[in-house]
Amino acid sequence: MTEAEQKEIRSAYKDLLNDPDFERLELELGKPNIFHILNIGNAEIRHSNFLAWLLNPNESHGLGKVFLIKFLRDIATSEVLSELDELEIEQLNFTQVEIRREWKNIDLLLIIDELVVCIENKFYSHDHSRQLTKYRELVNEFFPMSKKAFVYLTPNGDTPKQTDESEFYATYSYEELVSHAQNILSVYGDNILPGVRQYIQDYLTTLKRELMKNDIANELANKLFKNHRTLFNFILEHKSDLATELLPYFKEQVKQSGWIEGSQNKGYIRFLTPALDKIIPRDGKGWPNKESFLFELDFYWNKKNAVFKTVIAPSSPEVYELLKNALESIPDHKKPYGKKWLVHFMFPWRFEKEEGIEPDPEQVQKSLNSAWPKIQEIVEKVEKAILPYSDQLKSIKNNQ
Repeated sequence: MTEAEQKEIRSAYKDLLNDPDFERLELELGKPNIFHILNIGNAEIRHSNFLAWLLNPNESHGLGKVFLIKFLRDIATSEVLSELDELEIEQLNFTQVEIRREWKNIDLLLIIDELVVCIENKFYSHDHSRQLTKYRELVNEFFPMSKKAFVYLTPNGDTPKQTDESEFYATYSYEELVSHAQNILSVYGDNILPGVRQYIQDYLTTLKRELMKNDIANELANKLFKNHRTLFNFILEHKSDLATELLPYFKEQVKQSGWIEGSQNKGYIRFLTPALDKIIPRDGKGWPNKESFLFELDFYWNKKNAVFKTVIAPSSPEVYELLKNALESIPDHKKPYGKKWLVHFMFPWRFEKEEGIEPDPEQVQKSLNSAWPKIQEIVEKVEKAILPYSDQLKSIKNNQ
């Protein structure tokens, strides 16, 4: 960056700091919010938990059946819910409402007297793998005599991607939930315990800010961006990306396992065990450090999964064959799908990530902990298979 460019950025930064809207935004973001404190504002499962709490008339919020009835009246107006009559809602017995979370993988199942309501909550994702059909069939199977209502809940009331289920699922939006909750707070606010009122208000702020993007903080942020576009464009262009933010978690996990890092590229971390690091030749073609074999973790390029692999790189025919023979001596190896880069073991696991959203340390570590025993198992048996070729590999390495 030239001296003139530095001066321009510093001037733009000073203008931002002197903008009253910047101070207002700082104050707004500095207000305590239990969802932000616990870093669960973007966690779909947590939103389902809070929604279950609001819908349950027997819970500690003190609202009774108010929120539940408003919700039922809304979905009753849908043309696809033929078994739910708005006029019959008040006649339901609300004394023994049961709400199940993740029953048969269904996000929310409400059992109210003779009515069963199945809610599929899609906060950031979409329906997939014909799951809506599966859930509808499960409800029909387990509750054959009950009236049923199926609801597809999304931020804006979107229709299911599985279009053939649109005739069974009523669409509902978080915008409607927010509207009802705000009205309830304005009417019943004085009769609700202060702590409960604050929880609900924090929830509404989180939904409006993170999902609907119409909170006062969003408005201030948009205004600031328009007024200081040069500075923010510079920040966006030069900020670290998700791959950079995730890398330290994987580096630490490899380090804690006692392994040695190898060549890296964006979104990958590669490593060897100490024993293999001493014998693996550096005559490979493709990686910066020219290793002929590495264990590889791809943690970035697939939005839903991370993948662990064993990889033999293109190298001299002698090394290539030695390593290939070693890995193919392991009974459960897979036939390599490549011709130059050979992958004999591949282990993918669930590792969801969203570009632009800061990774949740707890969730990242939880995902790593779930996968690591399998990774360690593969590393150990691969090391055991390669070590008998130590003398030959070490001789080649020493003569490089």
